[in-house]
Amino acid sequence: MKNTYLKRTICTALAGLMMAMTACGNVTEEKESPASKKSEPDTSFSAAEPDNGDKPAESEISLTVKPLSSVTPEKSDEMPDDDFNASYRNYAAEFFKTACAEDIKAGNNVMISPESVMMALGMTANGAKGETLSEMEKALGGQGIDTVNKAMQYRMTKFMNSEDITFNVANSVWVRDDADRIKMKQSFCDKVKSVYNADSFLAPFDDTTCNDINGWVNNNTNGMIPNILDEIPYDAVAYLVNAMAFEGEWASPYAEHQVNEDQTFTNSNGEEEKVTMLYSEEGGYFEDENTTGFLKYYKGYDYAFMAMLPAEGTDMVDYVAGLDGEKLKNLWQTSGGKVNACIPEFTYDYGKELSDDLKAMGMTMPFGDGADFSEMAETGTGSLYIDKVIHKTHIELDRNGTKAAAATVVEMVDEACIEIEDPKEVYLNRPFVYAIIDTESGTPVFMGAVNTVNG
Repeated sequence: MKNTYLKRTICTALAGLMMAMTACGNVTEEKESPASKKSEPDTSFSAAEPDNGDKPAESEISLTVKPLSSVTPEKSDEMPDDDFNASYRNYAAEFFKTACAEDIKAGNNVMISPESVMMALGMTANGAKGETLSEMEKALGGQGIDTVNKAMQYRMTKFMNSEDITFNVANSVWVRDDADRIKMKQSFCDKVKSVYNADSFLAPFDDTTCNDINGWVNNNTNGMIPNILDEIPYDAVAYLVNAMAFEGEWASPYAEHQVNEDQTFTNSNGEEEKVTMLYSEEGGYFEDENTTGFLKYYKGYDYAFMAMLPAEGTDMVDYVAGLDGEKLKNLWQTSGGKVNACIPEFTYDYGKELSDDLKAMGMTMPFGDGADFSEMAETGTGSLYIDKVIHKTHIELDRNGTKAAAATVVEMVDEACIEIEDPKEVYLNRPFVYAIIDTESGTPVFMGAVNTVNG
C-alpha cells in the first residue's frame, strides 16, 4: 500500500431530533399514531420510499393523541443565498469543533449532523422572543429566524425529493397533556407545521409517550437510531424532535478487485488495525497547506463524501481546531483532478447531550428561567426553557455506499480550483475527518472523524 494519506474532515450533519411542547385547547381528539405516521410529508415533501425490507416495523401507538395543527406545509424552490451558505458552513464547523473536541482528543470516533440540530433548534426558535431569540440566531450562524426558516424549508424540500438516493427528514412536537402546566399557542403549532412539516401532539408524558417518541425516531431513521429517550422527567412539558435518514449508493461502485481485506489502518494511538479497504481512482482531488482529500459522489451527484486527511505529523485535535467555514468552502470549490484513493469500511454510533456545547457557542439564556419562549406557549408557572438537547447519529460506510442517520431532541421544561499534478494519492489509512455534503451549496449535512475502525 502506498504511503500517502487522505486529509479530509468528514462532517456529518445529521439532522437531529427536537423535542417540542404543544398543548393547544379546543382540538379534536382522534386515534392516530405519531410513530406510525412515518412523517408522511405532504406532496410538497414527497420522497422515494425505501425498500420495505430496509424499514423497521412501524410501532403501534399506545395513546390517544390530539393533533394540534391542520395547516398544509409549504414548499420552497428558492435556494438559500451565498450569505446563508457561508453562515451555515461557519456554524457547522464551529458546532463540530465545540461538540466533538473532547472525544477527538480521547481518540474516539465522532459524527454530528449540523442539519438535524439546526432544524430542531430552528423550530424551537420560532417560539422565542427578545434576547432568547437573538442568542439562538447567533448560535445558528447569525442569520435571522425568517432566513433560517426559508433555508430549512428549501433544504427539506430538496432532501425529500431526492431521486437517486433516499433522504428522509421528519419533525414533530410533543406536548404534555396538562393545560394547567402548558398551553401551546396555535400560531406556533401552525408555524412549525407550515415551515418544518412538524406534526404536534398532546400526550400524557408517561412511559407510553417515551416509547412513542422512540418509535417515531426509529421509524424515521429507518431503524438506525432505535431510541433517543430513556425516560420523561416530571418537569418536561414539551419535546421538539428532528429525525433524518440518508441512504446513498456510490455513483461509481467498487469492483471486486477494488475491495481488499486485511489492510492496515493506523489508529490515533499508533496501533495497527486490520480493516477492509476500498481502492479507487476519483476525480475530486483537493489540497491546501495541511490537507489532502477528495470527493466521492453518490448516485445523482447531489451529495458527496468529502474526505479530509491531515498532513503527515499533524495532530488531529489541532487540525480540527483549525477548521472553519471558509476552509470547507475552499476545499470543496477547488476539488478537481484525479487521485488514487482508499477508504476503510466502517460503522459506528455517536451520541451526546449538547447543552454545554450550545452554551459555549453563546446560547445561554434559552437554558435558564429567564428564557422567553412566550411565542411558543403559556405555562402555569410563567417559566419555560430548554433543559436538554440530545443528539444521536449513526453511520455505515461500505463498498455499496453510505447509510447515515441523526436525531435531535430539544427538551423543554417549566419550573417544576487549484492546479492538479498527476496523479495524486489520498489513502485513508490513518485518522481522518469526513463530511457528507450537499454539492449544490457545499454545505455539510453530516460531519465526523474516524480515529479507529475496529475500536
